[in-house]
Amino acid sequence: MNVSRRLLIWRLVAMVMVVLALAAGTAIAQTEQVRVKFGPANVYDRPRTGSDVILVAKEGMLFDVLKREDTWYWVVLPPDANGTRRGGYIAAYLVERVGRPGVVEAGIAGAPAAHPPMPVATKPDKASSTAAGLPRYFVGIGGGAQTASQSFSDAVVFPLYDESGQYHASYATGKSSALDATIGVRLAPHFVLAVALWRSTSLPAATIGASVPHPFTYNTPRAATADGFVVGRAEDDGHLQVTWLVPVARRVDVSIFGGPSLFYLRQDVISGLSFRETYPYDTVAIAGFQTARRSKTGIGGNAGVDVTVMALRYIGVGVSARYARGSLTLPAADSGSISVQVGGAQVSGGLRLRF
Repeated sequence: MNVSRRLLIWRLVAMVMVVLALAAGTAIAQTEQVRVKFGPANVYDRPRTGSDVILVAKEGMLFDVLKREDTWYWVVLPPDANGTRRGGYIAAYLVERVGRPGVVEAGIAGAPAAHPPMPVATKPDKASSTAAGLPRYFVGIGGGAQTASQSFSDAVVFPLYDESGQYHASYATGKSSALDATIGVRLAPHFVLAVALWRSTSLPAATIGASVPHPFTYNTPRAATADGFVVGRAEDDGHLQVTWLVPVARRVDVSIFGGPSLFYLRQDVISGLSFRETYPYDTVAIAGFQTARRSKTGIGGNAGVDVTVMALRYIGVGVSARYARGSLTLPAADSGSISVQVGGAQVSGGLRLRF
């Protein structure tokens, strides 16, 4: 009787072991996996972007899933140098599921005691993307400088002593200081649409060469020259920037952008001269000048790159380099017109805000 009971007990133990083995095999076969569809993607040690980045995953990389937590996946990372595997968090909208929901692999360091079934993933909307920790709005404020645009010139005919005189003004546009402001909105994980406003001011120097009629003798013009005449110039640029944003390191990303530009130029031109002359009037000198402000709007394009370092979750610093170019035609000091180039190499740096 005792032998029969022992035999029955051993048979029950064997059946239980077989059932447990089958269950374990099924659990392993049904382990959930996700694949990175937008890379590079940051993996954090906590389900928030303010935590430490423990891995930058490449596009196409596969992870075993431990758990779904709202808009995050808790995944198993590849073994480190010591062969230890740990868990990390990746935003759900950056990955796609490649397995069936089921019981996940146990034994990962720091894994929870129980793993509930994986809910069916759905395509995240804008709200869920924001909830996943990625900032949606971008603001940049700073200052910088713009390189010199191309020089331009103007020729003006004026009446004097019952004859016609003429002067030729050449304008050399130098470097200008500028204010730069940018606001953008994220439309996709790596796609940002932004508008940048750039205001620059400078003091171009003009060189004058004049042919001045003689007060007593016809057809005997006198030559006069002058340089260093300073005039004003102000330029307002509006840049539409289609931006591709790529994280390259923890808290550091690079943006490459380009698009159309609108330029509004206000330029002072020399509209008149005053002369200094004495008897016998064989020579003449330019004593002064008058200016008139001309303004015009033109179109062009821009392209550039920005590097941003986020010192805090919402605040950082950045440097931007942009090349913008356009051309327009200003009314001349008399009845003619002046062809003027606007824009140039625009470099700025300043504060970056993201929320």
